[in-house]
Parts: sequence; structure tokens; C-alpha cells
Amino acid sequence: MKNVIRISLILGALAAAAALWAGQTAQTAPANAAEIDQRVVAYLRRVYAWGPQFQVVAGAPEPSPIPDMYRVPVTISLQGQTEKAVVYVSHSGQYMIRGVLDNLLIDPFAAVREKLESAVHGHPHVGPAKACVNVAEFFDFECPHCRDAYLALKEIEPHYTQVRFTFFDFPLTQIHPWAYNAALAGRCAFQENAANYPKFQGLIFDNQDKITAGNAATMIPQLAAQAGYNSSDIQACMASPATHNLVDSDVALGKTLKEPGFPGVEDGVDSTPTLFINGHPMVGGTVQQLAGYIEYELGQCKVPGK
Repeated sequence: MKNVIRISLILGALAAAAALWAGQTAQTAPANAAEIDQRVVAYLRRVYAWGPQFQVVAGAPEPSPIPDMYRVPVTISLQGQTEKAVVYVSHSGQYMIRGVLDNLLIDPFAAVREKLESAVHGHPHVGPAKACVNVAEFFDFECPHCRDAYLALKEIEPHYTQVRFTFFDFPLTQIHPWAYNAALAGRCAFQENAANYPKFQGLIFDNQDKITAGNAATMIPQLAAQAGYNSSDIQACMASPATHNLVDSDVALGKTLKEPGFPGVEDGVDSTPTLFINGHPMVGGTVQQLAGYIEYELGQCKVPGK
């Protein structure tokens, strides 16, 4: 579904813009909002062959940074799944730009990077407290791909001791029934003894296949005890509303980290593992790709003014 919807809405053709900025729209009278929405929906249905099984809704035209262009949000739904996109339409309603509007005068990752830098305090991390390069991972203890990412990070961390790796909880409760409890236990473990947290984290991932919704309430505290914690203290902490607030705030933060034009984070974090390297998103990927991002950012640290 997501691949069907994203085709060309993200990497859309911009050829129509040339005619627009050549001044051809000046000959056409402005269109009203209803006309624009109708044309946008009809055109997108035609281009992508979205039949009646697709629900396509164009929102109200909004002002945009491009002169004489509206910003029009579009929502596409199919079989319970929904995707959102943005198109830009001339005031005349004659031309449309499909694609991402990039501001070449700003750092595209600055806003996300600043949010993450202000939120790292109080989170489990590996590496120095302050670093030029910061890798943030939003993860789920029950997610198999997060276990793979955990092993990949363990492989890469010794090679980048100058980099800070910070971990944010993002339990996907709709598909992972014990992930939230594991996140609670993890935050409790970190608060009680930060030095033992990596051992707890490793034990959860190592036993991921053995933990179930039925045994999680007892097995997770038992694994915490193996990591050197008092299981009763961990259970009491897990029941605290304050601990729930910590996990919930991580999830809420992740949903605000929107990177237009980057699949997987266009509307904020929605899957795990999702990593940000100095704000640059990486959803999935390989050890080599992550190393490449880190190397690039380390190179930027050496650039005057960075």
C-alpha cells in the first residue's frame, strides 16, 4: 500500500513548474478552493489509476512559500491504511507540482536534530555525554529487526567511540503485546543503575524468542534480576505513572520527528528501528550504510563553522 501511494508523490515530476513560472498562468482566472480540490483528486486518480477502492481526499488549499502557488494536502486510504502527501497548485488551478518542496537555504535536518539534542538527557546511551555526531535510535524490545539493529550497533560502536548512541523507546503496542512492559522495565533499569542497563538490554534481546505476552510480567523482571537489579523494585517502578509518562513521551517525540521526502518518517516515526544520525533519518539499512552516515557527519565536524 505505501509503495503504491508513494510512487512519484515524493519523487514527482516538476516539468509543469517551468510553464507556470514562464508566466502562462497569468492568462487564466483564479480557481476557487472546491475547483482546485476536485481537479487535484481527479488528476491523481487518473495518473495513478486509483479506482473507487481508494479514498482520495484533497484538503483546503493553503498559502505556500512559492509565489502564486497553493499548498494542498492530500490523504489517500486503502483497506484501513492511510498515507499523506502534499502537492502544490497554481492559483489558477491549472498547474500542479508533485514532489517535495526543499528550502536550499537551510539544513534539512536541523529541526529534528535540535529536538533530539534537547531530549537526550535521561536516556540510555553509549559514548560521550557531548558529541559532534549523535545517533538516536527509536526501538521496540519485541521487534525482531530491532534485535538485528542492536547486534549491528554492538558491532559498530567500538569503532566510533567519539559518537554518542542514544536509545528512545517506541513500543509498537498494536502488534507487540509485551513491548510496552519491556520499555517500562528498561527505563526503570536505567534509572536505578545506568551502568547495568546494557546488560539488561542484551538479555531482553537475547531472550526475545522466549518472552511471550503470557510470561512477560514475570520473565522480564527475572531477566532484570539476572542483570543485577532487584526484581521487586523493577516491578514497583514499572507500575509507576511517572515511568509510563517517560515511555509515552518518547513515543510522542518520535511522532513529531517529521522529515518530508524521506519514506518512513514523512509523518514522524512509525516503525522500528528508526535511526537519526545528526537528524538524518535511516529506516532499516545496513551496518555499512550507518557507517557511511557517521563518517559523513564526522567529516562535517571538521568543516569550519560546523
